[in-house]
Amino acid sequence: MSYALQPDQVIGIADRLRRALDETLACSDALRDAVDALSTALSGATSAHAAFGDGAEPRVRLSRGIVSHGLAAVAALRRIIAAYVTADDQMATTTSAADGGTAAPLFDPSRFGAHPS
Repeated sequence: MSYALQPDQVIGIADRLRRALDETLACSDALRDAVDALSTALSGATSAHAAFGDGAEPRVRLSRGIVSHGLAAVAALRRIIAAYVTADDQMATTTSAADGGTAAPLFDPSRFGAHPS
């Protein structure tokens, strides 16, 4: 079946994106671990500890948010593609049933430049 977009190609790209987001999640976890370790090491120096926390914590949250939103977008894309393919299949079935049920074509081909044979 021919589609306006290629579902297999879009799903393949979405899978690559999901794998990249999984790797980003692993990096985010490593970032969290490093920030926690450095925060513990700086606990004796109150001002340095506070300044580090103010700078590092938003970046850790951002990295987690990027992964979370990215995975949600990939999941939504997969649902949209599945709905697109399902709707296209239903349209093809409906059109085939309508075509088979009538002796005359659904439109007059002569209006589109073709002459009836």
